[in-house]
Amino acid sequence: MKYWGEYKIRIARTILGQESTIQNLSYYRNQLFYHIILYTLAFSPIAIIPGIIASYRTGFYNLLLLNILTLLVLVVLGFVKPIKIETRKLILIANLFIISWALLYNLKLEGPGLMYLFTVTIVTCLIYSGKIAYKLILINSFILVLLGLNIEYQWLQIPITNNQDTTTWFGIVVNLIFLSIIIVACFDIIFKKLEKIIIQQRQLNETINQDNQKMIDAQKVLKDKNEELNQFAHTISHDLKEPLRSMQAFAHLTISKYKESIPEKGQEFLTHIQTASERMALLLDSLLEYSQIGKGKEKSEFSVKEIVKELEKDLSQLIQENGAEIEHKNLPKIVGYEIEFKQLLQNLIANAIKFKREEENIEVKINAKEKDEHWEFLVSDNGIGIDPKHQEKIFTIFHRLHKNRFPGTGLGLANCKKIVEIHGGNIWVDSLPEEGSTFYFTISKNLKTAKNG
Repeated sequence: MKYWGEYKIRIARTILGQESTIQNLSYYRNQLFYHIILYTLAFSPIAIIPGIIASYRTGFYNLLLLNILTLLVLVVLGFVKPIKIETRKLILIANLFIISWALLYNLKLEGPGLMYLFTVTIVTCLIYSGKIAYKLILINSFILVLLGLNIEYQWLQIPITNNQDTTTWFGIVVNLIFLSIIIVACFDIIFKKLEKIIIQQRQLNETINQDNQKMIDAQKVLKDKNEELNQFAHTISHDLKEPLRSMQAFAHLTISKYKESIPEKGQEFLTHIQTASERMALLLDSLLEYSQIGKGKEKSEFSVKEIVKELEKDLSQLIQENGAEIEHKNLPKIVGYEIEFKQLLQNLIANAIKFKREEENIEVKINAKEKDEHWEFLVSDNGIGIDPKHQEKIFTIFHRLHKNRFPGTGLGLANCKKIVEIHGGNIWVDSLPEEGSTFYFTISKNLKTAKNG
């Protein structure tokens, strides 16, 4: 098997060169030619050596020389490199054509000459073209008809026509020509259909490649824009902090130092300034946190169950103050950003506790279901619920439904959405007013432990 493999590689390199992709019908014709040479050269000694011996013993020295020449031609076609593949094909066809007529001349109808004529026609159609095969059929037909007429009228004394019957000759010749035309026509139709399919496939591949490139370019543009937005958010939140601190400091200093000399209405205004600046500072911190989600962090494998247990400890005061109960089950180990995932669950649990119904014991349930390509998590509560018309808006940055009733920045669920997206997932909610909410989110199973840029 080792030598056979090396032999195949050597023949392929000689005949096909670097041809590796399907460009047109020539690819398949060249492959057929390669396999014909591959197997004919490998097994030719089985036929040629006995042929040489038989030709020598029977005195057909011209056939003996032809057998040796054929073997040499096959070796040249298989191993000599500086020959174009189309030239190799013509050499093979010419060699088969000469063999056919030599056998017919020496062995007449009793030999395999007509079979070789039929074979060379089919091989020509397979490795070259139907047009050339039809021309070859025309040439063979013309010569065979002339020989048949010579049998009838004895114009020339040719050994091939001696002692031949005209009816037998034309019966065999007509059937040979008929079969040759039918088979060549069938192969020609098949190859034309195949060529059409190849062209359509190539056009489809070109379209797909163009679409893929457009998608890659669009993804790059989107990534650059997201990076710009994140950088903008980071810069704004960072650069605004300094003047905001000054505003807070001067407002506080003015109230504490000049309280007695400032009218009550002025003190009220300063208090509003101080409160607003504190809220602005909180919003900037939240915006900065949002812009940094997932940046420069390492993915790792962690237990969601352990994270929930940690959150129960971290939020123990909030849980106790509100009489909340947290249940969890079927929580797996996953690969992702552990800190961000913990923040995701913390936001959802804190929201479930914050948006509770009056005098209702809070129940928070956390569960997970394994799917083919991802994990599906759900966090459900029995809180005030969300009207369906607001369920898509709540994941928008700075969007708040209950501004006057509950405190917050409007970034909690926006953070959740971004965290889920960097884990290759989606987040949505199923809820009705006063009937609680169930937040669903998915985490891809195909995340690898690598650093996010």
